[in-house]
Amino acid sequence: MVFKTMKEQKTFSLSSQEKNLMEFGTEELEDLLENMLVTPDEFVVLTAPKAQGQQIRYVQARAKDNSEIKVELGVEESDGTHLYYKICEEEECFQIFLDFFAGRLKVKMDEFQPVQF
Repeated sequence: MVFKTMKEQKTFSLSSQEKNLMEFGTEELEDLLENMLVTPDEFVVLTAPKAQGQQIRYVQARAKDNSEIKVELGVEESDGTHLYYKICEEEECFQIFLDFFAGRLKVKMDEFQPVQF
C-alpha cells in the first residue's frame, strides 16, 4: 500500500494515542516512548517538517505483546510514501527516534521490510 505524500509542516510533530504535540523536546519524546512500552495498543509517531535524509518523513513504533518493538519508517518515493518496518529492542528504537529528531538518522534499508496490509 502506498500513502499520499504529506504536505510540509513548519516543525516536527509528535503523536500518541493520548497526545499530539507540536512543541516538545527529547524528554517528552522519551516519555512517550517509555509509556508506549507499558501501555497496551499505544503507539508513537514522530513526523519531520519535510522528508529528511534517505527521504524518511516519519518514524512510528508500537510495542508488540512479546516485548518486541515494531519500528516503521515512512519513506517518500516518487509514487507516494511507503512504509518499511523492522523489529527492534528498546535501546535501538529510542536511538532511531532520537537520531531522526536530531536530523542524523542513517538506516540500513536492507534491514527493513515493506509493510504488508
